[in-house]
Amino acid sequence: MGIEQRRHIRFSLDIAAVRYTKYGEAVETMVHQISIGGCLTEWDEGVYVGDEFRLLIRLPNKNFLPLTCKALYKFSDNGIGTKFIDITQFEQELLASVISKTLEKQGLPMQIDPFAQPRRASVTEAPRVTDRHRQRDDILEEILSVGNN
Repeated sequence: MGIEQRRHIRFSLDIAAVRYTKYGEAVETMVHQISIGGCLTEWDEGVYVGDEFRLLIRLPNKNFLPLTCKALYKFSDNGIGTKFIDITQFEQELLASVISKTLEKQGLPMQIDPFAQPRRASVTEAPRVTDRHRQRDDILEEILSVGNN
């Protein structure tokens, strides 16, 4: 899925989180890319495509936002593309706050609305060259823009 089909803007940020395994164990993890629709978490060979798990993301007030995730894709030894399941508008607003504060903390105080649609590519643009990295990026874009069905 290309940028013209994304539903939410994706942010390349490193955000510490806690993932709960199917056995209830808390595992420290890192979210590397995030939108209000999903994220890319660190690789874990114990998570399979289709698995659901809980992910806790620290809020600016030091509380945690518990989210239910579904693994949609695994990049070998690189990361797990997930979508957030049954995320409410309020939870999306809290996640937008985390994104904004993280951007600010990393010295990027951009005023970007996480709810905004990504800019559409111009029809006159030349087609993009496809390679392995582009294909992986397109798969990740699809994962992070999937609706909350």
